[in-house]
Amino acid sequence: MLNSSAPAGALRSRAPGLIKALAALPWAHRPPAGWRGITLSLWAGMAENALARCRSLVDSHPDRPDLRARLGIMLLALTDGSEEAVELLAPAVKQEPDEPHLRYWLAEALARSGMGQAALAHLEAGLRTQPEMAGLWEAKGKLLLALGRSEEALLFIDGALAARPRSGGLWNLRGLCLDSLGRLQEAARAHRQATRFLRQDGAAWANLGLVLQKTGETAEALRALLRAVRLRPADPVLLNNVGFSLLRAGRTREAIDSYRQAVSLDPESVLTLGNLSAALLQGGQIAEAACLLDQALEHAPGDTTLLNNKGHLLMKAGKFREALDCFERVLERTPEDPAALANQAACYFALGRYDQALATYRLAAATDPINRQHLWSMGACLERLGRADEALNCYNQALGA
Repeated sequence: MLNSSAPAGALRSRAPGLIKALAALPWAHRPPAGWRGITLSLWAGMAENALARCRSLVDSHPDRPDLRARLGIMLLALTDGSEEAVELLAPAVKQEPDEPHLRYWLAEALARSGMGQAALAHLEAGLRTQPEMAGLWEAKGKLLLALGRSEEALLFIDGALAARPRSGGLWNLRGLCLDSLGRLQEAARAHRQATRFLRQDGAAWANLGLVLQKTGETAEALRALLRAVRLRPADPVLLNNVGFSLLRAGRTREAIDSYRQAVSLDPESVLTLGNLSAALLQGGQIAEAACLLDQALEHAPGDTTLLNNKGHLLMKAGKFREALDCFERVLERTPEDPAALANQAACYFALGRYDQALATYRLAAATDPINRQHLWSMGACLERLGRADEALNCYNQALGA
């Protein structure tokens, strides 16, 4: 959404679309004197000037819902004024119930105000009047996706694509739908198509990178995410995702740099602080990792991932009793967390408490039966307890014998 604080060049680049949208609405009477000045202000990228002129015209013509509707559209395009836009557009829709463009913009205002079901009703009414209007198909698909109804959303997005097959935005929406449905290969193809039409859109490249991460195509995912960062260098979420991809690719030092940039942009993000600390731990920078984990835990003291990481870090430092405290706090919240159970058992083992270690490894094996490492660890406990035959049986099971 365009904001009035954006650079004038950005406003000018979007002016043709906004002016076209305003022109698509019918005038109840001739455009009032002064409307041309509003259009010229939009062309010049002078958003605040255009809004001020339009408000002045609305005040001068309080009986013109067609003019009020245009102010509502401008507010949606240029500011965050969705609630005011609803108040301005609703009377125009009441006066012209069969005008699909009015229904479209009122639905947009309602959706942004959190009234999704009401927005859906207006889109359906618009489609009954003008079923071939691709914008209504797209808007309904987008809204259904936001409401979690991905299967239905895909039908409407595909309907819009049939009319506008070169729309990068529609291909991007299709990819998001398919991703939410778990159809990752199809989602990747859709996002690739989106980037062909939106080559300078950082969000399109980011979506491609994220879905490629899920399909395991790490190298291509990283290339897409790095391109997204070049286009949107001040986006901490993107930098966080790039850090994740770099870490998966074994490029720990670069991952740390990416996470550091993300933290500098959003220093209170628990997720980014946790990710940076994990990368530092992997890179052997234990002291700084510990400091960041403590910082993150101040913001989210009950975060189980952070507590697990803190416990793991304390284990590396040989502080097993302190590590136990972390894992116990994790297990209070998620009593069947296999990683926390295994780490708790490892602490018991390191402290010579082999009976407790064995019992805890058994719990870990029950919650994560695929992991044969638990069986091997159980064997080590049994061996320390002098139960050699049982230990040998566990080792054989771990080896698949």
